[in-house]
Amino acid sequence: MFAAGALLLIIGAATGFAGGYWIAVRRPRVPVPPVTPTPKPLPPPPRPSLYPMQVLRGEDIAALLERDALELADELRPFLTDVARQHGATEVTLWRHSGGDGGALEIVAWSGDGMLPLAALWGTPPERALVQWSAAEQMVGFERRDGEPRVAICPVRFASGESAGAIVLITAERFGTSRDALRDWLPRHAAQVGRLVSLFSTRNEVARQSRFTRALLRIARDLQRTHQPDVLEKALCSYAVEVTGGEFALLVRWDAAQRAGRVAASSEQTPETLREGLVTPGSVAGTACVEGSAAFWEDARFLAERGGLLREDDRGIVAGSMAVLPMMRGAQSIGALVVGASRPGVLRALEIRNGSVLSALAVNALEAAWELAESSRRSRTDALTGLWNRRHFDEQLERVLAETDRFGGSCALVIADIDFFKKVNDTYGHDAGDVVLQRVSAVLHEGVRTVDVCARLGGEELALILPQTSPEGAMELAERLRQRIEAMTVAHAGAAIGVTVSMGVATYRAGDDGKGSMFKRADERLYAAKHGGRNAVVG
Repeated sequence: MFAAGALLLIIGAATGFAGGYWIAVRRPRVPVPPVTPTPKPLPPPPRPSLYPMQVLRGEDIAALLERDALELADELRPFLTDVARQHGATEVTLWRHSGGDGGALEIVAWSGDGMLPLAALWGTPPERALVQWSAAEQMVGFERRDGEPRVAICPVRFASGESAGAIVLITAERFGTSRDALRDWLPRHAAQVGRLVSLFSTRNEVARQSRFTRALLRIARDLQRTHQPDVLEKALCSYAVEVTGGEFALLVRWDAAQRAGRVAASSEQTPETLREGLVTPGSVAGTACVEGSAAFWEDARFLAERGGLLREDDRGIVAGSMAVLPMMRGAQSIGALVVGASRPGVLRALEIRNGSVLSALAVNALEAAWELAESSRRSRTDALTGLWNRRHFDEQLERVLAETDRFGGSCALVIADIDFFKKVNDTYGHDAGDVVLQRVSAVLHEGVRTVDVCARLGGEELALILPQTSPEGAMELAERLRQRIEAMTVAHAGAAIGVTVSMGVATYRAGDDGKGSMFKRADERLYAAKHGGRNAVVG
C-alpha cells in the first residue's frame, strides 16, 4: 500500500512539474510550414540500446525522438480504439502540432493497425481544413453529410493548458452517439488524451534527465583528469553540446579587470564567424560575463536588434535559440559557455540547466589549467620584450628539426643582432636601449606567422625559427624585416634614434647532415654580416 501511494505521489509530482515548467517557459509562436510526415510502421521496433554512460548527442536525440513518437502511438492506440468503439467511429486519430504551438498538424496516433495515416492525404481538403481550424480556434467542430455528422473534432490540450492539437472521429455512415452526446463526450476524451500525453512526456523527460545526470557525473571526473588547457577547452565545448542538445558551443575566456574576453575554443559545428576573435563588453556574450548572469532564449532571432553575439559590430545573432552561461569565481566571471542551435525551440530550459551545472563544474578545472599554462608561459617568456626566452627557443628548435625530418621539406633559422646597441645605451641611457629592443622585437614578432617562433636569446640578440620554409623564403623574410627596422625611428626622451640589425640565416632540409650545426651556421653568418659592414642579411 505504501509503495502504491509513493508511486502515485511520484506521478503527481512529475505531472505538476511538467505543468509548471510549460507555464513558466512559454514557447513563442513560430510559424512552421506544413511538412508531409513520413509513414511510421507500427508497432514500434525494439528500443535502440544506448551505452548507459553515453551522453545524448544530436544523432542520439533524433533516434530517441523517433522512438518516443512510435511509443506514444502505441501507448495511445488502446484508448483511441475504445473511443471509436464507444461512438461507432470508423477510426479515431490524434493530430498534433509538428513544430510546437501553432503551425502544421500531423497524425501521431490512431485507433487502427499498421502505418499511421498521412495528414496530407487524410480525408478531403475541407475536412483537413476543419481539423486545422478546430485546433487553432480551440472549438469543437463537425462535418456533416446528409444531415448527419460524419467527422467530429475536439481540440486537445496538455495538462498545463498548452495547445497540443485535436482528436478526430470519423465514420463511414453515422456515429452511434448523437451529435449532442458527442459534444458532451469529446471534451472528456480530449482531456484524457492530454493527460496521457503529458504523463508520457514527463516519463521520458525524467528518463532523459537521468541520462544527463549520469553524463554530468562522468564529465565531472573527466574534467578533473584533464590539465592541458587546449584539450580541456575543446572537451568542454563538446560536453556543452552533449548535455544541452545544442548544435554548437564556444568557450569565452573573460578578463574581468580588462572587461574584455576572447574565444578560447569552439565545437566542430560552430559557425566560422564565431570560432575566434575578441569579445567586447557590449555584446550579448560580453554583457552576460559583465553581469554574471545566465541568459537563455528559446527564440534568439530578435536578438540581432541588440547587436552582435561577441562584438557590438559583428554580424549579429546566428542562432535560432541560444544560451550564454557564465562561469563564476565568486562574484567575477572567468568566462562563459555559449550554446546555440540554428532553429528556435531546440534549446529548452531543462537542458540549459544542465549546461549551467556543467559550467559550474568546469570552473575549478579550467581556472587551474589556465593558471598553470600562464605560469608556464611566464617561465618561458622574456619579461622585457614579451618574446619567448632561450629555454623555449631551444625546445622549439629541437621540435621543428624533428618535425622536418618526419614530414619532409625544410626549415630555417634567423639570428638577428641590433647594430651598435652598446652605443645606444651609452648615448641615450639604458631606458632608451630597452625601448629600442622592444620596438625591434615587435617588428620581428608582427612580421612572422603564428607557427613561427620569435625569441630573445639574450642581450640584443633575437632569433626566428621558421618551420616549413625554403632558403629563398627565409632570405626574403629576413631582408624584408631588416628594411622595416632600418626605416623606423625610435623616439625616446625627445631623441630620435635610428636602428639597424644584422642577420644570419641558416636552413635545414630533411635528411641532410647539417641538423646539429644549424645554430652554429646561422651564428657564423650573423658574425659575417657584422664584419661586412652591418645592416645586412647573410645566408
